[in-house]
Amino acid sequence: MIVLPTLLSSLLLFAGTTSGQDAVHPESRTRATRQKMNDRPVHRMGDGEYQVNLEEFATEIVRGKANLSIVGDSINNFGQWNWMYTGYLLNWQPRNWRQIHTAVASGGIPVGAWVEYSGSAQYPLLLPGKDVSGLEELAGTNTWTIRVLQTPQGQGAWSGKAIAAGFRAESFQYESGMLRDADGGGRMLRTDGLYRHRAMIIADDSTGYRSRFQVRVRNSAAGTDWQQSEQNVQFEVDSDPRLVWHDSVLTGSVEGLGNTGSGLYTPFNDPLPLDERVGLGGTILTDLGLETGLGLAYIGQGGWLTGNHRYPHGHPDVPVIGPIGATYPGSYSDHALQRHFLAHETSHAMLWIGTNNGGIDGSAPWRPVEDVAAILERYRLAHAEARSEDPSLPEIRFLIVAPYATYEGDFFPAYAAGLRDLAGDDVAFIDLHQIVLDERGTWSQWEMDLLADGVHPNIEGSEFFASRIWNELIAAAGPTADLNRDGVVNGADFGLLLGQWGCEDPGYADLTGDGCVTGSDIGIMLGQWTVDSGD
Repeated sequence: MIVLPTLLSSLLLFAGTTSGQDAVHPESRTRATRQKMNDRPVHRMGDGEYQVNLEEFATEIVRGKANLSIVGDSINNFGQWNWMYTGYLLNWQPRNWRQIHTAVASGGIPVGAWVEYSGSAQYPLLLPGKDVSGLEELAGTNTWTIRVLQTPQGQGAWSGKAIAAGFRAESFQYESGMLRDADGGGRMLRTDGLYRHRAMIIADDSTGYRSRFQVRVRNSAAGTDWQQSEQNVQFEVDSDPRLVWHDSVLTGSVEGLGNTGSGLYTPFNDPLPLDERVGLGGTILTDLGLETGLGLAYIGQGGWLTGNHRYPHGHPDVPVIGPIGATYPGSYSDHALQRHFLAHETSHAMLWIGTNNGGIDGSAPWRPVEDVAAILERYRLAHAEARSEDPSLPEIRFLIVAPYATYEGDFFPAYAAGLRDLAGDDVAFIDLHQIVLDERGTWSQWEMDLLADGVHPNIEGSEFFASRIWNELIAAAGPTADLNRDGVVNGADFGLLLGQWGCEDPGYADLTGDGCVTGSDIGIMLGQWTVDSGD
């Protein structure tokens, strides 16, 4: 083992000479002074451990190809830029980011995607069981913001832009470290390699659905001009409404601000008539230059309960949710779930649900536990059907997250205990509830710091909760000093550590959690050095 003794001796003199910094995002300090976000928790052993059966799931997430679908309610809603989605992007540091799903959205702050209006177009929100007859059973499986494009009665035909769904750094309040690969390159959407733009719609072969478009794509070029255009693209549709997609491959760029997207256009000589419509499902962006990496997608909707995922569309026990006067049965069909797995190439699912909606069974926490057990079985069967169509999909693995509390009472600890009992075989478990309790105390002690409204996380909270889940994944997958996530600690990791030296942007190289990379971090790395690594 060659460790460059002279250099190391010099660097170790710096140990402890730089004080840790409180890594606060100024725009996040809205209610109270936060504690350090980088404090590393102790991974408890024995009956009270924070994780169960996590090693294999964690290894595949951290090091291997893993397209993760997050199943939940509004806590993980991709439609809120400052909730958990941002936390994952800022704090999860896999070997590579490889894929991301950009949602369709309009109004308010976009989340990595946007809708562009044209003429008299309408974009009603597609909620399962409401508003758009014939498409309800497909909603909820790709993004909560599926929109339906149609021409209003009395407005006449129109043509022009139909949709643009893409990734924009500004939409996430881009900060140093977002989408950072483990080698520090931050390659996702910022390289000159090949990217696949998978534009998704819901349509069938009837005259009532538009399934042909001009497809335009761009990838990180300066400005927002489309770089590539395909005329009269006919999506491959079937006799029943289903999620379908068209793949465009484009060479990326390191120029510009990261503007990346796919646009579907109705040509001027082929306008959208009154009797046509299409459900817009967003775009999946994949870096084809990476064989391994992490992808993110979402299944759910704000306000959903465990039962909304347990029962397929049309089942009599599907919970009705929503405000008075606008309720609907939140659900999706097994067929829609299968199409989601195929479109996203889903290999892993993380169930984090019940943070603010398990309270309906607040006196009976075993009821949502039963729902989660049924969700696991439903997903296994649906994924097996998807694998019969695409054998390249690996067998699915699951992670259950016990939610942090949103009030003080008996529900959350009992719910966490019930979820823990579901772990085993293909199911892993992380007790986020207990982690937060041990580190920050009861809900009343930290909710002003970490939550925007007593329930949903603010930016600081999303980072805190995401980092705690990631710490557990790293602890289960292997040494913390394995910075490039390749399974060994060697000279390549040492080079990455030196590249992050100091306190400006320590990121994944801050092994001590003090906000800086100093000699103390080198000491940890040496203690975890892989003897037979060849270095």
